[in-house]
Amino acid sequence: MPASSPLSRAIEVEVDRSTWRSQPATFRHPFPRALVRQGGPFSIHLLLMLQRLGELTTPVLSPQSGVARLWPLLRYLHAVADTPGFHFRDKWRDADPHQKAIASDDLGVGLGMTVLYEAFDYVACVDGRAFLHRLAQHGLLASQEGMPPKVGMMKMADYAAVDAAGKFHLIECKGTQHSSTALGTAMADGRAQKLSLVCSSRGAEQRLIGQRLVVGTQLTLENAVKPTRVVVQDPAPDRETPVVLAPRLPLATLVEAAIRLDIARALGAAGAEQTAVAIAQSDRPFDAPALDGPQQRQRAQAAFAEDEGGLETFFDYDDSWVGERVTVPLIEPLGLDGTVYRYARLVKAVSKELLAEIREAGAATTLFQQQFPRTAGLLGRGRTIVDGNRAVILRPGISLSEIALLQHR
Repeated sequence: MPASSPLSRAIEVEVDRSTWRSQPATFRHPFPRALVRQGGPFSIHLLLMLQRLGELTTPVLSPQSGVARLWPLLRYLHAVADTPGFHFRDKWRDADPHQKAIASDDLGVGLGMTVLYEAFDYVACVDGRAFLHRLAQHGLLASQEGMPPKVGMMKMADYAAVDAAGKFHLIECKGTQHSSTALGTAMADGRAQKLSLVCSSRGAEQRLIGQRLVVGTQLTLENAVKPTRVVVQDPAPDRETPVVLAPRLPLATLVEAAIRLDIARALGAAGAEQTAVAIAQSDRPFDAPALDGPQQRQRAQAAFAEDEGGLETFFDYDDSWVGERVTVPLIEPLGLDGTVYRYARLVKAVSKELLAEIREAGAATTLFQQQFPRTAGLLGRGRTIVDGNRAVILRPGISLSEIALLQHR
C-alpha cells in the first residue's frame, strides 16, 4: 500500500520464531517463510483494517446486511491518533476499563488478522464456531463430547482459514492496552484455544493443517514511546483438547466448510440474508446431515426469491453486482491532506454470476467445490485496492467490499 497514504499507520510486527521449535512432534509445523517478510515495521491502511474487522466479527451463522459492518468505521476511525504510527488518542486513557477491553479485543482481531492476511493471502476465513458447526453436519467430529464451550480456556479458536496452498490455519486473536506481561498472559491462554480442534494422528495433522497461530496486539496511546505491536507465535499446548477430527478425513471436506461459510457471509453482507442462511445451512442443527446439490438448489432458489426485491443491481470493477450501497455521516468531519470528509460509503455486493450458479447448480454432492465449481475456482484471485480515501476487497466474479470517504453525499 502507498506509504504516503494519509490513512496509513505504522505498527511493529514481532514474529517469535522460537515458538515453532517448542512444539511437541504431533503439532510441529515448519516455520512459514511468509512470516519472515512481516517482521519489523508494517504499514496498516485504516479503512482496509476496519473493513476486515467488520467482516470477521459478524458471525457467519447470524448473517447481517452491509449496514451492520459499518460499526468499526464509526467506532474507531476517530479514535486513532493522527500520527505516523498506529496509536489511540490520549482521551482513551480515561476510558472505562470495560470499553478498553472491548477495543482491545476488536483491534486484536483487526490488526492481527490484517498482518496474517498479508502474509498468507487467505482465500477463505470464517469464525471457528461456525466452522465446527459445518464439520459436525458432515459427521467429521470424532469426539463424543460434542461442540466445545463458547467461552473460556477450551473454546474453539477464533478463526479457521484456508491459505493460498489449500492448507488450514487455526487462529486465536488476543489484544490488550496494558503491559507486555499482560499481552503474554493473554497469548498463553490462546495455547489451548488454538488446539481445541485436533487431528487423529501426526500424519493427518501434517496433511491437513498449515499453521496453528496465536496473534496478540498491544495497543498504545499517542504519546507512548513504543509503537503498537502485533506478536505472532505458535506456542506449545499445555492441556488436552476436547474435539478430535475423524480419521482419514479428506482435506477437500475441511476446505468445503470454510469456503461455504465464507461465501455465505458474503451473501449476507450483500443483503441476501435468506440466501446466506440457505447456503450456510445454519438453520439446521449441527447434528443434521449436510444437504446435497438438488436439496441445496431448491432452498437457495426459494431464499433468493425472498431477498431479491430489496437488493440493488449495479456495474463496477468490470462486473455486474447485486447488493447494498449505503452512505452515512461520519461522527465528525475528518481532515486528510487538506480535504475534509464528512461521509462514508459502504458497498457490499456479490456477483450476478455467483447468484446464477447458486440458483442453477445441482450436482449430487455435499461439497461446495463440486456444487459450485466456477465460484470455487475463482477464490484465489482476490485482491485489495487502497488509496487516499478508499479501500476495496475485490474477488472478481464473487464479491465486492468497499469503504470510501466522501466530501459530500
